[in-house]
Amino acid sequence: MRLSAALAAACVLTCGAVAALAPETAAPAFLGMAAPLVVGLATIRLVERTVRTDVSRLTARMAAAFAVKLVFYAAYVSVVIGLIQVELAPFTLSFTLYFVALQIAEALYFRTLLVNADAHASGGH
Repeated sequence: MRLSAALAAACVLTCGAVAALAPETAAPAFLGMAAPLVVGLATIRLVERTVRTDVSRLTARMAAAFAVKLVFYAAYVSVVIGLIQVELAPFTLSFTLYFVALQIAEALYFRTLLVNADAHASGGH
């Protein structure tokens, strides 16, 4: 849970800094940050719970989550760009940067989480 709080704080603080430096980009930057953060936090929760309860189901759950993410992101970006009509450049930059940064953070965390789970399952600490 500490990672989730740290990621949320980092995203909100960096997005706030962008908004302070360039107030006209506040809404697009926030919308670009919001979806990757929410999806990232949900993914972390899913993986943590699965590793705790039944790690053998992790691949199936991550595959299903991937499919849901594809649909969600397509719908989200369509709504933000098509209906809300935010400024495209700051939204795209924000979305891309937060998406990539959060994916990297998740991957590194999941690697550590799975190594620790494997060590625990094999009797080592």
